[in-house]
Amino acid sequence: MTNATTNLPATINNVLHGPGSKSLASRFTSGRFDKSMKWAAERQFAEQAMIKNTKLLECTPESIAGAMLDCAYSGLTLSPVLAHGYLIPYGKICSFHPGYRGLMQMAFKAGTVKSAQVNLVHQNDPTFRIWTDERGRHLQHEENQRGNAGEVTHAYVICNLMAGGPPIIEVMGRADLNRAYAASQKRNKAGGAVWKIWPEEMMKKCVIRRAAKFWPKDDGGVIQHMMEVSDRHDFVDFAPDPDEAPSEAELCMSTDMYTELSDLLVNRGIEPTVAPEWLRRWAQSKGYASLDDTPARLFDECKESLEAILDARST
Repeated sequence: MTNATTNLPATINNVLHGPGSKSLASRFTSGRFDKSMKWAAERQFAEQAMIKNTKLLECTPESIAGAMLDCAYSGLTLSPVLAHGYLIPYGKICSFHPGYRGLMQMAFKAGTVKSAQVNLVHQNDPTFRIWTDERGRHLQHEENQRGNAGEVTHAYVICNLMAGGPPIIEVMGRADLNRAYAASQKRNKAGGAVWKIWPEEMMKKCVIRRAAKFWPKDDGGVIQHMMEVSDRHDFVDFAPDPDEAPSEAELCMSTDMYTELSDLLVNRGIEPTVAPEWLRRWAQSKGYASLDDTPARLFDECKESLEAILDARST
């Protein structure tokens, strides 16, 4: 018995080390998606998680056993160094949740994604720009290095495929992220709770999941398994709710609108690296964090306002 197990309640220690643990270990081994996973190692990682987060010690032994089997099914280790998956307590229930790094690891294992970068944009970041031309979609982002970053305004992921070609860029504005959180909470209160505990982790995972819908599927079914694991533990429906007709205020400015406004500024002499700041400040003057969070009904007003400012500068 390791030192960690001496600090576990007898009921939990019995599940992981007692006579019944042999059956659990057998089910874990037979249900592994990744055949290199070892029961002894994952059990030790689970014990470490329980010592670090004592609320896990209050969970029922049955839910801990179930979480370990979910871990095996996902193929994602509980290693705290790799941060691919986590044990999360919800009252007396222990639940396994895949992390965004775990989802990316599965994408790499699939052999269709060569590399990926996932990041969040904050309100005080000096530069954030998205545009599309004949070569595809592009993204420019410079992070704030001078203190308070501000609220998150966007999440994005840039993926380079093994097959080559331009990178696949997926971006979600704060309004999209908020809708994803609301959908997760509506479907599963526990899933919504994870957003409150680790909001930035969930934002990154959310944009990865939406981007994965456009990635090539692999012959081994790893990408499909990744989506099934995600939906099983924190379901997010990216489609509109058919029972809720969106109001005009919920329809935010599209990428095309953003591009048109940005091009207007650049064509009138504003530096491309400065144009996003103009748009963000205009949105903030209307009470919104960014242009992506601004209602589409304000597009004409924004355009006219910018033109008036530019005309005044040229006179």
